[in-house]
Amino acid sequence: MEAFDPLVITWCAFALFCGGLIKGTLGVGTPLLTVPLMALVLPVQMAVILMAVPVVVANVWQAFKAERLQATAVRFWPAFLAILVGTYGGVTILVKIDEGVLLLVVGAVVIASAVLQGSSYRLNLKPVLEKPAGVLFGLASGIVGGLSSMFGPMLIIYLVSIPDLDKERFVATISFLYIACVVPWTIMLLWFGILDRQLVVLSALATVPVVVGLVVGEVLRQRVSDDRFQKMVLIVLLLSGGAMIWRAVV
Repeated sequence: MEAFDPLVITWCAFALFCGGLIKGTLGVGTPLLTVPLMALVLPVQMAVILMAVPVVVANVWQAFKAERLQATAVRFWPAFLAILVGTYGGVTILVKIDEGVLLLVVGAVVIASAVLQGSSYRLNLKPVLEKPAGVLFGLASGIVGGLSSMFGPMLIIYLVSIPDLDKERFVATISFLYIACVVPWTIMLLWFGILDRQLVVLSALATVPVVVGLVVGEVLRQRVSDDRFQKMVLIVLLLSGGAMIWRAVV
């Protein structure tokens, strides 16, 4: 089978390592980078499905490795629950909505938000608005992710709008919130038989290069200032918005 060609395996391992590297450094961006790279040598659906186990492991790893996990859970539990509800809603209405239109609109909003956050007019959420905004952005993230598998952009917009989140707290928080996205998503893949026994084994093996990249990325994060970290996250946000628009028009 072509998928098991040594060159294909080597390329996929490199793509997975790069995905782990950006995840370790920024806490986001793994599927955004890894799936397109693997899709150069694998069917797109297979490239997406192979990320099932690695994304769960990477986010659980970072969430539980972070300090003050309990404080993060207490602070952001409304957003966590809202993501679960939104994901169910997104999957439920999947057959009733034009995904392309949704991705165009959300992609434009994401890009505009990234530009706004990078300007002098950036959005700063006051503490009193943090939890209500978490519910709104959590629902939006779940709905968009349930429809398109792209959970991250709305969460990034939310978290970069909270003034006191430094890079370590950002990574810990988004990893905690991602658990509400990727665990139900993986369970649904298993439930509907999309993630079969062979793909479970391959996805588990794909975790190895991701974890290696994750460890290297965490070392690199210690050398990145908070200001540069914020700029790098905004770049990922711009790319996410662009990826949504690209998926809508192709």
